[in-house]
Amino acid sequence: MKTRARTAERLPENATSFQVVPEVMDDTQKLQYRLAQHDALSVCSDSSLELALEQLDIQESHLKALPYPMRKKQALRKQLRASTGRNVSNWVALKQRQYRIQKQLQEGISDFSRIFRLWRVSLDDIEGSFGPGIQSYFTFLRFLLLVNFLAVLLIASFILLPITISQGVNPFPHSPSTASECMNYSTVIGPRSAWRRLQDIFTGEGTLEHSYLFYGAYNVKQYQTNHYNVHLAYLLSILGYLFVCFIWIFQRIVANFVHVQILQWEFKPCVSARIFSEWDFCIQSPEAARLKQKTIYNGLKIDLAEETRRLQNQQRTRKQLAQLYLLRLVINSVILLLMAAAFYFIHLATEISQGYNQHYVSRLGVLSQYLPPMTISIANVLLPFLFHFLVQLENYSPNTKVNITLVRCVILNLSSLGMFLFFLGHKVLCVGSSSAVQCRPCGYNQLYQCWETHIGQEMYKMTIFSFLTTLASAFLISLPRRLLAKHSSSALAQWLGKEEFLVPHNVLDIVAGQTVIWIGIFFCPLLPLLGCVSIFLTFYVKKYTLFQNCQPSTQLFRASHSKFLFQIMLLLGLFLACSPLSYVITRVSPSHACGLFRNYSSPWEAVPVAVSHLSPTAQLVLNYAASNGFCFSLLMLLSIILTVYISQAQANKQVIERLKKQRVLCIQEKWCVVRKLAHLMVKSQ
Repeated sequence: MKTRARTAERLPENATSFQVVPEVMDDTQKLQYRLAQHDALSVCSDSSLELALEQLDIQESHLKALPYPMRKKQALRKQLRASTGRNVSNWVALKQRQYRIQKQLQEGISDFSRIFRLWRVSLDDIEGSFGPGIQSYFTFLRFLLLVNFLAVLLIASFILLPITISQGVNPFPHSPSTASECMNYSTVIGPRSAWRRLQDIFTGEGTLEHSYLFYGAYNVKQYQTNHYNVHLAYLLSILGYLFVCFIWIFQRIVANFVHVQILQWEFKPCVSARIFSEWDFCIQSPEAARLKQKTIYNGLKIDLAEETRRLQNQQRTRKQLAQLYLLRLVINSVILLLMAAAFYFIHLATEISQGYNQHYVSRLGVLSQYLPPMTISIANVLLPFLFHFLVQLENYSPNTKVNITLVRCVILNLSSLGMFLFFLGHKVLCVGSSSAVQCRPCGYNQLYQCWETHIGQEMYKMTIFSFLTTLASAFLISLPRRLLAKHSSSALAQWLGKEEFLVPHNVLDIVAGQTVIWIGIFFCPLLPLLGCVSIFLTFYVKKYTLFQNCQPSTQLFRASHSKFLFQIMLLLGLFLACSPLSYVITRVSPSHACGLFRNYSSPWEAVPVAVSHLSPTAQLVLNYAASNGFCFSLLMLLSIILTVYISQAQANKQVIERLKKQRVLCIQEKWCVVRKLAHLMVKSQ
């Protein structure tokens, strides 16, 4: 839209005569006419390089639309590109060639990347059968798989591989200033039964505790001859990965925000245009034809449902609006009470769990260690179903229902996870109770000699339990419900029926799981690898549940609204993960008995120590980059750039509005001409 608006503003006056193509022409005459139009525009736009490139792109798109054989199209394209060299400067011709080469390269890369698009056929099947809203969830799963795979590549390249091939894989010497009671962390693994080894898979203890899965196993001695700083690589690779995730998510938010804005402008194609122009005549197989029919059908259902709801909203009286707002107020009050009750029970369960971890481990075993994720999962499973039921009474549109349910579930899930992290930090890191007896010798709770590994084990157990919950939901809830509805004729079975695939509930689960992975990546560096396996299997489990155990949703919604909110939720999860990580990296004393940073007062101290070994010039540059003056200058520069973009967006919006008014005036003029012509015809008779 912006490009067309700028093009319309820059069209020269003597090129306006070429804007209307005669209606009665064959294809050859049309192409010759467009070539002549292109030549005239090239002459007029010798001083405007961008206009020439845009016109070339438009002409090639016209050529693709002609019903010609491929060989004839190639010959006509050569003729079109040859015509761009006439009556233009050498500079414009050179830029046009560069533009064509760049465009061909981009198209080639795009076509080549389609080969490696994961789950492309499955996503098409899901879109055709259940609509784009359900497909957006599975597309979101694919995005999270790529995010975790990026973390695996970074950690394997910059941390795991250098440590593996390093010759100094020896523990650090004990620091002379460290108290002896802070060094009671043994790496010796005694004989364990088969049942105990099976439990270790779910708890992260035993052999897994002393493997590269957790922070405590990364004990590397830095020799003077070794120029690779593993400490700095460990810290910066994780921080760099989180920064890349922020940029990636923010870019997707901006891209989806554009689609949301377009839909808010009520830019909707005509129903007849969708019926007569959306069919793909290259389809040959009956399966693909049926899939395309379902896709068009679902799109038309969404359009008609939105139009019906818009008409109903316009016909509401003031009394009906007052009753509706009062009902929404009561429902929101009930939801707040439910959330408060859930927070209280999570707080109580976390306190009890931490007590059990110290006193009743031998009696309860694995159950005591899984009590926090079990409590959080129960709250996050039950309350979203209540939210989904209550939102049906609030009489929102399908898109708004999905978004409001997502917001409520996000507040519940992230708050419960944040509460668990706070109480875990209070117990392990002595947050708010540094004067306690067990916290004085080491600066953290001395019962946890390698507290980073302990927190990593908690994140590991939450990731495992999240995947087990997905399996249990698919095969212990959805499958029996489908079998009961299919083979039983009782009233209860018919009332339950096959469940609908609830997008808010499923998105909430994977966002919470990804947040746990981001929090645990510092304490459990290979946790993203476990996340990749979990997401990969989750895709097929959810696909099986969708096609076999679920029925199509009675209310369809647009994917663009949901994708935008999905990314917002993921960004909130990233902020929640960065808050405790920034505190741990900058403020908390590392474990004295294990890990890379055992000889530092905080993990961030590795950065100034590494900078101190650089040349004076490099130190001066880095110190200036970290100074307040540089940060203020950078902030001012970003503010100016933001102001320029906002001004450009406002100007483009004004041009678009002006073009809309101009279109309305043109339509009115045409109707005026039609009425005059009809009047003259009546007079002539």
